[in-house]
Amino acid sequence: MKKSIISFIAGAGLAVLAVHYFPGVMPVTQRDINNETINALLWMQTSAEYRALCYQAYNSGLELVKSAKEAFKSGDKPLAIILDCDETVIDNLPVDASVIDNDSARIKIADWYKEAIAGAMPGAEEFLKAADELSIDIFYVTNRQGNLRADTMRNMKNLNFPQIDDRHVVFSSSEKSKDSRFMRIEEDYNVIVYLGDSIHDFPMEIYGKMMQERNAITDANRALFGRKYIVLPNPVYGSWLGAFAEDYRKMSPAEQHKAKIDALNIWRKQQ
Repeated sequence: MKKSIISFIAGAGLAVLAVHYFPGVMPVTQRDINNETINALLWMQTSAEYRALCYQAYNSGLELVKSAKEAFKSGDKPLAIILDCDETVIDNLPVDASVIDNDSARIKIADWYKEAIAGAMPGAEEFLKAADELSIDIFYVTNRQGNLRADTMRNMKNLNFPQIDDRHVVFSSSEKSKDSRFMRIEEDYNVIVYLGDSIHDFPMEIYGKMMQERNAITDANRALFGRKYIVLPNPVYGSWLGAFAEDYRKMSPAEQHKAKIDALNIWRKQQ
């Protein structure tokens, strides 16, 4: 018995040493990958800083709306704003957190949508109501599929969001890029501001690009951020997550973990 206990302790000790001194020796599981989002989820769900950034984004957006309304003249195109839905005005973090300490790679997002119980982002309802009271058209451009229309709109009505109808809530059909939908709205409206949590939520023809090109396009449009494009923070998920490595979403958990490490700029003290 003593020999077995000693062997167990020795084995456990070697495992600890392997984790701390020989990174990559221990296998990386899907649960490990899921748990890598825990700090980001905790920050978004609990921190005052996250709420402050949401309020900052909406306050900035409202100032742009008010300025455009004051400058509006008879005969001008009607004014509009364009927003993403998920993690821009709708809070889906509880379902995102459901993968923590879970071995599954998939979130049962359709089940979550059907319940229509998602909350509003901090400050979203007040911002949307203020824009509505100023007679601004509000277009919610989402990449949710059309088969989720009824559940999505029921959730948004439950949150007291204004202008929830088939014209103002624009779903995806077959295209993932939002650019063509943006263009159709801009044909008839003067779009004051775009708000979103992904770089794909802005009309920059950036969909499907990899990290370096995404960053270059963003740099080229730097003058528009804070003036026409307002970004809300989302470190949990998004198009950025697969942009630093080709075929990231097809990789094994171990390959995904390594791709993340490889993408980091890491300082190491010189020996």
